Order: sequence, then C-alpha cells, then structure tokens
Amino acid sequence: MLSKQQVAAFQIKILDWYELHQRDLPWRKIRDPYSILVSEVMSQQTQLSRVVPKYEAWMQRFPTVRDLAKASIAEVLQFWSGLGYNRRALNLKKTAEIITTNYRGTFPKTEKELMSLPGIGQYTARAVLCFAFDVQVAVVDTNVRKVIMTQILNSDYSESGLSLSDDKSQFGEEKIDEKMFEEIATQLLPYGEAYKWNQALMDYAAAVLKKEKIPIPKQSKFIGSHRYYRGQILKVLLQKKKVAMKDLGLLIKKDYTVSEKEWLERLLEELVREGFVKRESKTVSLAS
Repeated sequence: MLSKQQVAAFQIKILDWYELHQRDLPWRKIRDPYSILVSEVMSQQTQLSRVVPKYEAWMQRFPTVRDLAKASIAEVLQFWSGLGYNRRALNLKKTAEIITTNYRGTFPKTEKELMSLPGIGQYTARAVLCFAFDVQVAVVDTNVRKVIMTQILNSDYSESGLSLSDDKSQFGEEKIDEKMFEEIATQLLPYGEAYKWNQALMDYAAAVLKKEKIPIPKQSKFIGSHRYYRGQILKVLLQKKKVAMKDLGLLIKKDYTVSEKEWLERLLEELVREGFVKRESKTVSLAS
C-alpha cells in the first residue's frame, strides 16, 4: 500500500513533466467517442508515427460512426491497409453497425456495454469512457504497466527518491497479475484529472522509459505466418477485386503447390466465416 505522501509526490512528478512534454496528437483535440475508439484501435501494436496519417485519412473518409457502418468492407480495408491485423478494421465496422442500429448512433457509456462490442476489451472500453466522457477511471495499457513496474514496483529505481517498494521479487522475477496493476493504477489516479493523468502516463512511458526493459511477451514471426498469408489474400483481393480459386495460391505464395490446397482452404474458410471474403463456385472476392 502506498502512502498518501508517496502518491502525491508521484502525481506531481508526472503531471509537471506532462505539462512540458505532452504529445500533440489529433485525437486529443476532440472528445468524440468514435474518433477516440478509432485512434485506440489503430494504436494497438502500431507505432504512432504510422497511426497519425492513417487516422487522419480514415476520419476524413469516415467522419462519423454512421459513415463507417455504411462503408463497404473493401473500402474499409483499403483505408486500413498498412496497419496490419485486419480483423481490427472489420471489428470497427461491425461495432459501427451495432452502434448505428442498436444504439441509434450514440455510444454506450458503460464499461460492460462497450466490452460487448466486437474487439473491445477492458482497456479500450475504459479509454473511451475516460477520454470521451471524462469518466474517472484508470486506463492500463502496456505503457502504464511499464510506468508501474519501473517506477513503483522496482526497488532498484531511485530517481527522485520515488522507489515505493522494498520487494525486489515483484519486478521481473514473478509475474505481476493484472489485478495488481489495476489496483496500483487506481490508487495513483488523481480524482478529477483522469483524462490528463492517463495521457501523461502513456507519454511518460513512451518518452522517458523508452529504453527500459520489462517482461513483455514477444510477438511471433510475422512473415510466412498464418496471419501473414491471411493478409496476403486480402491484399490480392483489394487489388484484383475477384480472383479465380485456381490462381489464388500462386498469387499469395510464389512456391505454392497443389499439396497446399487444404491449407489454402482453411485460410479462406476463416476469412469467409469472419466476414472478410465471399466465395462463389470458382472465384473469391471481398465481402460487400
């Protein structure tokens, strides 16, 4: 348990730093829940330098949740191209359709309702609640975890005398469960300043703690992976609109052989089931 004095000192440190170093990001200039949702989903596992131009182009083409709901899957994927994890784009569109149809275009304002929407987990739900509706809630992402692990739980951290734990085993040697992160993040939260505080922690981690190492699972190899070839199919269909089944294998894999037909069929079955593509007797194309 942190003392009130320790919490207050840490809050002052972070907020003072943020006043001088906060990032100028386009979605921070608006409190629209749709815009914030788009920015959060785009930012998942993607560098912000790549996200900003994609976000701006997306918002220009799909400025409202209703515009996205009406768009074709082909166009959505076209504007998403380059961000990876295409399922995120499809989930955004499905969410837009649900909000337009079931909520008459108005975003729900509870964590439970937001988490019932496609692809929205606790972090994203809380980000929308905090950044759009000013709900006083801690938003815990990888950056916030890094702050907590290096500044709060690591007894070796001594800058400004703000090492708050004497238990070395909490850092790096034992897995810290999500409940602990949430409890600490909630205790650190300065009530009434959740918007600024959550943004400040993210910026501080990205700038000051860039070189700090924390035990985060590494992503598996992408090139040649299952996810890679799913993306290649969508890339081909964006370019050619409709492709003969007999040609698809070689279009996504130069050394494709007939023996891999079953593998290709499984990829297509997934994409059809998830709503990305449609199959006719001898052709495949993007879903409408």
